[in-house]
Amino acid sequence: MTDEPPVSRLGSLARVLLVALGGGIIGLAITFLVRPMPGPPGPHGVAAPTPHLLLLSGAIAGIDLALLVALVAVYLRTYLDTRARFAAGLVVFLVALLLQTFVTAPFIVGAFGFGVGGLWPFLFASSLFGAVALAVFLFLSLE
Repeated sequence: MTDEPPVSRLGSLARVLLVALGGGIIGLAITFLVRPMPGPPGPHGVAAPTPHLLLLSGAIAGIDLALLVALVAVYLRTYLDTRARFAAGLVVFLVALLLQTFVTAPFIVGAFGFGVGGLWPFLFASSLFGAVALAVFLFLSLE
């Protein structure tokens, strides 16, 4: 192990915010370039998302992806330093979650010509809750 001083709480928070901001900007830019289609309306008259909501969803998906990449890096480094099987299990789980988040991101769905349709409120809420949980997880992992 290295003898690096622990990162302060403020430093951990700054790192989490920096990762989230970078991911949001990248997600927004990719969504803007791909311009996913809104898709058909959902059941019971749920309207398809507006282009602005699609951009917001893309930004949140970018935040999720950036936080997951950072978490994979943290726990991969932990595994390489300690060879702890628990850290290896976390890396496998986080990579699977990263792939799931990537596949369901609006800019990936749009890149393949599909619209998110009437399920967008649920996908949006899921991404938003995931971003908050991943930010807390990364903050705690950096302390």
